Amino acid sequence: MATPAVRIENVQPPATIAAGDRARTLTLEGRDIIDLSQSSPYHVTPSHIVQAGISALEAGLTNISSPRGEPDFRRAMARKLALHNQLDVDEDNVLVTPGSKQGLFYSVNAYIGEGDEVLLPEPTWVSFRQQVELSQGRPVSVPLSEEEEYRLSYDVLKQHVTPRTKALIINNPNNPTGRVYSMEELQAAAQIATEHDLLVVCDETYEYFVYGSQRHVTLASLPGMWERTLTSYTFTKAYAMSGWRLGCIVGPKELLEPLRKVHEHTASFVSPFVQAAGTAALDGPQDHIEEWRQSCDILRTEVAARLNSVPGLACAVPQGATFVFPRYSANHTSAELAMLLIEREGVVVTPGSGFGDCGEGHFRIALMRSPADRVLEGTDRICRFFDSLSG
Repeated sequence: MATPAVRIENVQPPATIAAGDRARTLTLEGRDIIDLSQSSPYHVTPSHIVQAGISALEAGLTNISSPRGEPDFRRAMARKLALHNQLDVDEDNVLVTPGSKQGLFYSVNAYIGEGDEVLLPEPTWVSFRQQVELSQGRPVSVPLSEEEEYRLSYDVLKQHVTPRTKALIINNPNNPTGRVYSMEELQAAAQIATEHDLLVVCDETYEYFVYGSQRHVTLASLPGMWERTLTSYTFTKAYAMSGWRLGCIVGPKELLEPLRKVHEHTASFVSPFVQAAGTAALDGPQDHIEEWRQSCDILRTEVAARLNSVPGLACAVPQGATFVFPRYSANHTSAELAMLLIEREGVVVTPGSGFGDCGEGHFRIALMRSPADRVLEGTDRICRFFDSLSG
């Protein structure tokens, strides 16, 4: 009987799996389940994007494509980067990938080998740690303090650097905390990376979802960072294209070359009709993004207010992204809590433990996974559950 490779033994399933499987079972049994777990929006892809994909299919764009990506799409991405991210790039600085998760895996797999250490400021997205494990690297948790609003600093990063440190992975805005890193925090990350010659992988999935006076700054745009940074972008959130599987990694051509080699021997390419839809997304109307952002802006404050009214719950209002990340005082692990919320209230949340050890004692509520009225109803059910614990 064949046994899995040793590197597979350390890989854990995504934090959403167990709760999501149970929720699907209960839905089939007729239970009213509200999904506040996964980050994919409930919205349908805007019609002009869908039509561009259909037109491309009808035009015969169903065959193989360049591993680097279609020139039209990469040029459209370059225009977007110049306009929104202050990056002066060309099509050679864009590698098209089948979803951002695959691109992030390429970034880690191409540069991290056995024993290489990767700094992970936590809490952070569930797959970063697992991707490092799959590459036989060593994920090094850099716990950020909730009391300091998950502030990223030079000193806290420096404490975890060793001679084996090879890379730093951050996502900005942060999933799950919603922290939007300030210029000072990004400069601290840049200083660490420069002093220790680190590769930086920066996930900017939620770049359009920032609130109030916050401003998203692309780390690669800082002096000295372009040549050492790989930046991930996705079409999942801003364009509701989860099922299309479209993303890209942006960086210097020489940094992208190792990723291209992995890509050519795995996914090979991204379907050309999908890229045609992506080009329409980038070049077409953008009004829906602001509409969705405003909806999340309203929900983040309302959901946090409702949670904060309940004994045993504390919820900061996030600066960005599409989640809230409340802390609770009940005597349950976050995985146990997630299952209890499904069984008793029919609400699916993501356990905080999936985002790193310092995420334990929290759970994540996604603000875009269900329509606003359902998000608020789900929040009320969560409040009712915690009221019952304290009653």
